Amino acid sequence: MERKTGRPTARVRPPSSYRAVFFDAGNTLLRAHPSVGHIYTRVARKHGVRPRVKEVEASFLEAWKARHGVEYLKSDRAEKAWWQKMVQRVMGRHFPAAVKFRRYFEDLYGQFAHPAHWRYFDDALPTLRALRGKGYRVGVVSNWDTRLVTLAERMGLTKEVEFLLVSSIEGMVKPDRRLFHKALQHADVRPHEAVHVGDSLHEDYHGAVNAGLAALLLDRHDAAPRGVRAVKSLTEVLDFVLPKKK
Repeated sequence: MERKTGRPTARVRPPSSYRAVFFDAGNTLLRAHPSVGHIYTRVARKHGVRPRVKEVEASFLEAWKARHGVEYLKSDRAEKAWWQKMVQRVMGRHFPAAVKFRRYFEDLYGQFAHPAHWRYFDDALPTLRALRGKGYRVGVVSNWDTRLVTLAERMGLTKEVEFLLVSSIEGMVKPDRRLFHKALQHADVRPHEAVHVGDSLHEDYHGAVNAGLAALLLDRHDAAPRGVRAVKSLTEVLDFVLPKKK
């Protein structure tokens, strides 16, 4: 079921035909701090291994790009096993002993549920608050494991939005249109009244469009394909949803 945050429904009527805005979480609202490679390396040093940050970062990015789908996120039971395999591909050569690797992984896995290792993008909270202030229904629709629930509570994200839809809890993952439709139901809006914002072309942009929503690709590095409606910052979301001044 969706994770309701307790944020009261806005009473102000949004000043446009859009009534709801949904956001992805990772690399849209939140980012690993200072980076995934730094965190992997820092925890490794606690376990007597001292890899180089740049090498770990490169190995992670390579493994992440080569991942096959996000089906692990459909099951709380499977998500940890999936991440263990991912970390094994990245860090396995540094931990040839299975027992030592397991200890490292358990430590690392827990670290990513801690707010010390995450930061909001500078434009995240101002955008969420501005949208709520204008009367828009605001929610998070994320392909993430169950750690997002704890993380969102500790970082105060649950106080900034009306609901969280977390794929591993819902049993479906973006770009599955059912997850977007569930968000629509929770916000009590129709597809053409909602906009989804995220950094993944496949999961966020095409997923939302195929579900009948408007979509914005968050493209902070100006690399969006031609024909894709993109924004370079979250503050540009306000320019999109608010009615244009004549």
